[in-house]
Amino acid sequence: MKNLTSKLMITAAAVAMVTGVASAESLKADIPFAFRAGGKVMAPGTYRVTTSDAKHYVVLANFAAKDSVIAVPVAQTNPPKSGNDPVITFDCGRGPCELVRLWTASGYPALKFSHSKSGSTEQASLTEIRLVRANGD
Repeated sequence: MKNLTSKLMITAAAVAMVTGVASAESLKADIPFAFRAGGKVMAPGTYRVTTSDAKHYVVLANFAAKDSVIAVPVAQTNPPKSGNDPVITFDCGRGPCELVRLWTASGYPALKFSHSKSGSTEQASLTEIRLVRANGD
């Protein structure tokens, strides 16, 4: 009986993991500059942007550079007013650009990320990059 219970628990956990991965949303972005996300500086390149099903975290993976980072949103916010396409937004006011917002255009609010504030003498410069739905590549 104990062995059967263990097998059922392992099967249930595996099904939950597969369901979570299958329902995770995957987008692609060509980011032409270095940027900071999740406390890490990332190189320019093509990134697969994957959100968890419940939007509790975002994975940015650059397969060509073999590098990735997990970014955890600090809040939800209104989507950008720039249209209906998913976008990733960076603050490029000083130093490397920093991830500030991600909107997947999938019915959820935009995700807001912690970032440094621009100083009073610095001009904030937000850069939006359109995301496209990623295929199985």
